[in-house]
Amino acid sequence: MKFNIRIALIIAAFSLTMLLIITAILLYKGHEHLMMLKLKDAEEVIHHFDMALAETAVWSIGLLFIIILVSSFFIARTLTKPIQELNHFALQLVKGKRDLNITYTIDDQIGQLGQSLKTLDKTLSVYEVRRKEMTQDLAHEIRNPLASVKSYLSAFEDGVWKATPKRLEGCIEEIDRLILLVGELDTLNDINSPTFKINKQLHQVAPIIESAVISLASELLEKKIEVNLTLDQSIFASVDSLRLNQILHNIIKNALFHLPVKGTLAIQLLIKSQDELQIIISDNGSGMDEETSSKLFERHYRGQNNYKGSGIGMTITKKLVEAHGGQVFVKSLLDKGTTFMISLPISS
Repeated sequence: MKFNIRIALIIAAFSLTMLLIITAILLYKGHEHLMMLKLKDAEEVIHHFDMALAETAVWSIGLLFIIILVSSFFIARTLTKPIQELNHFALQLVKGKRDLNITYTIDDQIGQLGQSLKTLDKTLSVYEVRRKEMTQDLAHEIRNPLASVKSYLSAFEDGVWKATPKRLEGCIEEIDRLILLVGELDTLNDINSPTFKINKQLHQVAPIIESAVISLASELLEKKIEVNLTLDQSIFASVDSLRLNQILHNIIKNALFHLPVKGTLAIQLLIKSQDELQIIISDNGSGMDEETSSKLFERHYRGQNNYKGSGIGMTITKKLVEAHGGQVFVKSLLDKGTTFMISLPISS
């Protein structure tokens, strides 16, 4: 039996029961009060009065029952219509349809359920878009190193090349790049998840910056990069130390690629305002043109250079900074150098 019919029958049964009880009380009390009058020919009068009441009750009950039954169906239909709409909405979501609409907008429990379903619809749409993007990213980024490794191996197999240590090193570099890429894609997937959270705790910020620099010490020394640190040791902030280290690592790694041998890297930590700290990372490397600067944080954008990175490191950096409630900006001049500015909330 349909839900709206069950509701209608329940309303009709309840209304009819109440009507029968009221009618019975009226018949009984009318008869009782007529007996008290002690009229002549009382039995005949009472008999006719009872008959009149009974006929009136039967006709009234019959007509009212029809009215109650019809109105009950209308009431039940009105009550169950939004529920049926929400049920249809949910079924469409299950079938994979998105960007649906709900006409019931009254702010009650049913309306709130409808808003929750619309939020679910939007969340699922976001998930699907991100899933498609991640699939495209994976196919796009993995294809190149795999093609390189395949070309190397095919050349070895066909005897075109000999498997010299230098050429094998090229294969290893492509495999390392592939491993790094998979790790970055996994991180980006985690960051894009609506459930992603960072573990913020009160930390002294300067040691985190020093640790990020030390982790890249071998590469800095290899290129003989001069590193100048100007860090305010008194600054504490509520940050995720691992994620902040990752932010700094990505930016310094990016600077390393563009820095010449014996280049300069300067990192400052200072208080920008009462509620905000700023980390400034500057280099005197090759810099970027205006287009590259504006698109640096877009996924897979590498600019007009030969950088062999995945193109998502800066995207991860931006998302991690925003997860801290901060902002990251970049200023760069071609052949002059680049400056990254990270602003983060200060914890008292």
